Amino acid sequence: MTSGLYKIGDVADMLDTSVRTLRYYEEEGLVTPVRTEGGTRLYSIGHIDRLRAILNLVKSGYSIDAVNLVAKLRENSQTGDESQEVVSAQLDRILNDIDSRINDLKKLAAEIEAARGTVQQCAGCHNHPSTHGCPNCPVRSHLRDIELLNLVWDQNG
Repeated sequence: MTSGLYKIGDVADMLDTSVRTLRYYEEEGLVTPVRTEGGTRLYSIGHIDRLRAILNLVKSGYSIDAVNLVAKLRENSQTGDESQEVVSAQLDRILNDIDSRINDLKKLAAEIEAARGTVQQCAGCHNHPSTHGCPNCPVRSHLRDIELLNLVWDQNG
């Protein structure tokens, strides 16, 4: 660390990411670290906070293009009013996407719970878990209503 500035390797360690990732974000124009005369990248706490925000969006499935769009909206606006409009609209789109994903994940969780409950009915069964080995298997009887069971049941069922 040099007077409140951190070297790229230290920042990568702090953020649990790679040096290459930080360089990539710089290449994409998402962060501009300070450079020493020798070319060493130095990052302030502000840079680190920005990188953490970028990493959180990327970890949540957003592309670099989507992150870059959010990052550039305010600076490309002519007024604060315009800025709040375009930034708020983009953040609303992200929130709607997240809400949709949450709903999809809740449906998937319910499906997994149902599949697990059905599979657990096989506790103590000594038959082979297949169409031929256990023709009355509870898993087989729920293949139509619990889609995930089709992944665990034999393909020739």
